[in-house]
Amino acid sequence: MGTPPPPNNTEIVSTSCIEVTGTGRRNDPYQLEPVISPDDCNALRCTPDGLLVPRTVPAGIERGGNIGAARSVDIDVTDTGGENCPDTWAIGARLTPVYGQAAGQNRSLPLNGEWTPTDCVATLPEPGVYQVTAMAVGQICAIARFSTNVWITFALQRDNDVILAGSGVVQHQYGFPPLGNGYQACHVGQGSITRNIVVGDRATLRLVASASGRVAENSTLQRAEIRAPRISWHKISD
Repeated sequence: MGTPPPPNNTEIVSTSCIEVTGTGRRNDPYQLEPVISPDDCNALRCTPDGLLVPRTVPAGIERGGNIGAARSVDIDVTDTGGENCPDTWAIGARLTPVYGQAAGQNRSLPLNGEWTPTDCVATLPEPGVYQVTAMAVGQICAIARFSTNVWITFALQRDNDVILAGSGVVQHQYGFPPLGNGYQACHVGQGSITRNIVVGDRATLRLVASASGRVAENSTLQRAEIRAPRISWHKISD
């Protein structure tokens, strides 16, 4: 028989990353444990499945990627730390409200003082507070042989029901002696409305207009018309 190999005299010692306990004998086997630095920057930990460094990847939400009806900001995330420890990130927010506009066609108005709907309709799409501006041009043409006094007003109507606000656009007023030759004239004017509107779910706004006044005998109202109706809006608060 050959000579048996000498016993293994290799000694296992601790290092800066592994702590060794035990002597290696049968009744005192080696135990190896990782040495985890207590530095605040160190996220390493020892789990039953092994060493684990939790990983976090912050990400911003791109413009227009609103999550839910109540969100109206974009989040910017920038890695400002490079390879240093701890790694640093800059996180900021930008207000990115929804906005829109609507326009409509010219519309003739009856001289009855009642609201006449136009086809200028804007939809406020989500809950929040909106700043809304509506504008319109009015024209009145008449031949006055005695007197005329006609005016155009326009307003915003919410959800085909409530009139929110009104504004005068143009007035046509002339007076002549009853036996005069009369006078033909057209008046043009522009008006605007700006209001903050609170929306619980969504809302529809329509521009409406009315013509009111008096046309005396032997005078002629040739035209009462709302022109270039338009609505612009943007969300200013959740």
